Amino acid sequence: MPKFTVDEDLAALVERLAKPKPFENLSFNEALKRVLQQHMKVDEELEQLLAESMALVKQQPKKAPTPSPQQWAASIPDLKGKERLNTWRTICDLLKIETAGDSARRKLKNWVKANRPTWPPVPDPDRE
Repeated sequence: MPKFTVDEDLAALVERLAKPKPFENLSFNEALKRVLQQHMKVDEELEQLLAESMALVKQQPKKAPTPSPQQWAASIPDLKGKERLNTWRTICDLLKIETAGDSARRKLKNWVKANRPTWPPVPDPDRE
């Protein structure tokens, strides 16, 4: 087994980190083992906390699911007979609403408020 020389300041640091009880006499090896075991215990606890946190994140959806564009379009007499209104974007395209990279559902919602107040409002994701 190889032998290592240890500087006095390192030995003192290990002894301090080992937190010996009053009048407890620890060898350098015992103190170093205690320090490393404390370190390993903290690592295990952190890994467990991280795993629990990641499990909670995976359980929650990243964002609210979008309401069904088909259901909303079916409730509008002017759109009821139209085919392929599967997305908010296709509804906007049919009504010639420029989305300019914004959310098609949000643009349609604002357009309906301004131009078709008698239509049912476009649903919000959290209200579906």
